[in-house]
Amino acid sequence: MKKYLIPVFISFCFNLNFSQNDTYQSTLIDFMKAQGGYETLYTSFDQMVQMMGVNSNDEKYKDLREEMIKNLVIKMVPLYKKYYTEEELKEGIKIFQTPIGRKIAESNPLIVSESMQLSMQWGMEISGKLQEILNE
Repeated sequence: MKKYLIPVFISFCFNLNFSQNDTYQSTLIDFMKAQGGYETLYTSFDQMVQMMGVNSNDEKYKDLREEMIKNLVIKMVPLYKKYYTEEELKEGIKIFQTPIGRKIAESNPLIVSESMQLSMQWGMEISGKLQEILNE
């Protein structure tokens, strides 16, 4: 009898853990969508693809984008779990459902996109200043 109970127990524990990860991942996606982070993943991926000259309307591109974003979210689950419980993510979702939370979520992808350009300019300025110091 014990021979049968141990595999069943192990299977139950594995399935329970998988189920918990699955619900956490789903909550994480909801959180990322609520705070604008999920849209930022699409924006970042689209910018990388466009820089490589790929047609973003190509079905292969869309499939790859979905696959890569899904894989990134899976990789991000342990990172978010390190800092937030699933309940905290749910509370965060509530914050982003307020008027100011929605405004932050809507503007976040735009700010990220524009700040990448500013960061590149800033990096060029730093390089120039460092080069001046090195040339002295």
